[in-house]
Amino acid sequence: MDDRNLVAVAEQAAATSRVLRGSLEGATVKFDDGRVFLGCRLEFADPALDQDAISNALAAGRVEGAYRPVRIGLYSPVAEGLPRPAAAALRRLAELAEPGLEVLVSAGTGERRAFTLEDLLREVDSPAQG
Repeated sequence: MDDRNLVAVAEQAAATSRVLRGSLEGATVKFDDGRVFLGCRLEFADPALDQDAISNALAAGRVEGAYRPVRIGLYSPVAEGLPRPAAAALRRLAELAEPGLEVLVSAGTGERRAFTLEDLLREVDSPAQG
């Protein structure tokens, strides 16, 4: 599956999201065996129970015997800029993925950008600038 399709399928997966506070979010995770699994955002009355789309797709793949994610597509129609993966999902990816994994993000405006997992983790782990 090419990058354009990874994002397009993530957009389709977003339609199954259950959101109470945030925006729709869909993800595709391509594994080293070539299979692609989908995930969506699930929000609950108790925010501690919320699940992000990437983590859902990782779990779906693991259940089916896929182990090493190699490429991620993430779609969320955010109001400004591009969506960012949840910190928890990035930390999960750090434990499972090979170095150099890229996450493709899109807000559905036609712009699509790839970020390395390492760069996204640095962004999450750096102290807020203000």
